[in-house]
Order: sequence, then structure tokens, then C-alpha cells
Amino acid sequence: MSDVNPTPPPTHTAPARRSVDAPAWTVKARPVVDVSSRILCLVIGGALLVAGLVGLFTGVGEGPLLIVIVAGLLLVIMPSIVDRIRRMKLGEFEVHLVRQIAATARKSADTLRALGMEKQLDAYATIYTELRGPELKAVRGEILDRIVQRVANASAVEKFDKDEVKDLFFTGSPIVRVLALGLIQGDLSLLDSDVLDEAISRSLTGNEQYHALRIVRNGWGRLTPDERTRLRTSIDTNGQIDAGPDRKAVAQQIRELGGSSRIG
Repeated sequence: MSDVNPTPPPTHTAPARRSVDAPAWTVKARPVVDVSSRILCLVIGGALLVAGLVGLFTGVGEGPLLIVIVAGLLLVIMPSIVDRIRRMKLGEFEVHLVRQIAATARKSADTLRALGMEKQLDAYATIYTELRGPELKAVRGEILDRIVQRVANASAVEKFDKDEVKDLFFTGSPIVRVLALGLIQGDLSLLDSDVLDEAISRSLTGNEQYHALRIVRNGWGRLTPDERTRLRTSIDTNGQIDAGPDRKAVAQQIRELGGSSRIG
């Protein structure tokens, strides 16, 4: 018997090296576009702020002047906002707003989910929570206003439980308190004078106080004479209201209603 293997062992050839594709032009262009967009935001934003400052001394109307200044401020701070959002790790800083609502008001949370609003509200809440600093105050207020408008629209087409909405306000975080006011704003049958008095007298944010004042104005005819007197007293004795031009204007509109029974 031969000790030589009649069939040669199979030879293993090294696999062919795959060619590495060059990055697409969109990948190469991304850093350039990013830097260019940042520069453009800063340049345009700075120009609008300068134009706004010039307008202060040239008799430009208050409305257009405010729009120019706010737009300029947003453009200037936009790059830093984008950076903060990019630095978020997926899920680590995500705010589950509708889950917070479900802990106190399950039916309300289920209604918001049925309307497809969960992801949208959670996204707004996450951005609101992450944007800190006095320079971002206007942006945070704008985000809260968007939340109020979204839930007000929902409350106008779907019925929410009045007791749940009241519990939401008294047990919720600042953003949940404003959300509860948004539900009342969309459906004035949810109006509760205890909620409004708390939101005016001991508001956690200026935005909360502003929306409470709007509800008082719009729902004036739904309030009893005693409730009107109590809320008027809270308005007249709260010094914070005059610190915000919008709040001050709505408060004055409420005073002008006097004994009117106008139903909002």
C-alpha cells in the first residue's frame, strides 16, 4: 500500500480583495453644506438683528420689528440647537409625554394615541426639555404654543374627561400643565375655575399663565359671578402678568368684560 495520497489535497486560494467604493459625492459634500449653512444662518440672522436694532430708532411698526428680531435670533441660535439635538443618544433623552399623561389620565392618553399624536407630542416635549438657557426662552415658548395648539385641535374633535384634565393639571409637570390648558382651550366645557385660578396665581411658566388668561377671556360667559370675581382678584393682585406684554393685553381685555355674560 502506497503511503502517498493519490489525490492531492485541495488548495485554498485567498479570496479576492473587494474593492472599497469611494464615498458618494453626497457624503463628501455634507460637511461643506453643514458649514456653509451655519455661516449662512449666522450671517442672515446677524443682519436681521442689526436691522431690528436700527428699526428701533426709525419708527418701524412694532409688529414687523418683532418678527424681524425673533427671526434673526432663531437663525443665530439655530446651529447650537442642531448640535444639541445631534448629541442626544437615541432614547436617552427622549421624553415620553403621552406615557406621563397615561399615569394620571389613561383615557386622555388613549385618545391622543388614537389621533396619532403620541410621537409628535413626545418629540416636542423632548426638544423643549433639552433647550435650556435664557437665550432659548422664546424658542421654548414657541414649542409650548405648538403643543397647546395641537391638543386644542384634538380636544375640539374628541371628547376628553373633565376630571382627568383637572388631575393632569394639578399633578403634572410644567409641560403637562400647559397641555391640560390646551385641552380646555379646545373645549371650553372642560373649563374649571380652580385650574384657572392656580394657573394664574401660581403658574410655573409665563406660557402657562398666558394660556390660562386666554381661557378666562374666551370662557367668561361660562363662569359664575363668584368665579369671575375670584379670577379678577387673582389677575389684579398678580404682579407677574404685567411682565409679559401678551399676558398684560389679555388681562386688560378680561377687565373690560366687566359684568358681561358673553359666552366664548
